[in-house]
Amino acid sequence: MYRLKSPVVQLMVFLASGLVFLRGYSAVADIANGDPSEVLAFPLTVIMPGLAFAFLALRRDVSTQEGALMQMGAMIQILLIIALPSFGLHLALGFPIVFLIVEIFETRMPLMIKVKILQRLLK
Repeated sequence: MYRLKSPVVQLMVFLASGLVFLRGYSAVADIANGDPSEVLAFPLTVIMPGLAFAFLALRRDVSTQEGALMQMGAMIQILLIIALPSFGLHLALGFPIVFLIVEIFETRMPLMIKVKILQRLLK
């Protein structure tokens, strides 16, 4: 069984928390200025990706290294969706690219580099 190392997950959770706070602050500031659009979009652009991120962050053991790397890639993609709301749709449609990059990493990366990266990311 494989899992992401705890400091990696903690860093991503810290980043996600900061992004959710910033987006919430921005939404409140916009509603104070009379623009309700960001508050209306908040559930789909922050809360839903945040719930998906929380599911992935709480998931522990994965049966393959590839699965753990895909979990990390999906978490990074979700962080980008929260951080860049104007590109959120493009990023959401780009999830297959994450999986393609993991496949290329697993099949084409030189073994020496691959082992060093996996040692730093996975238990």
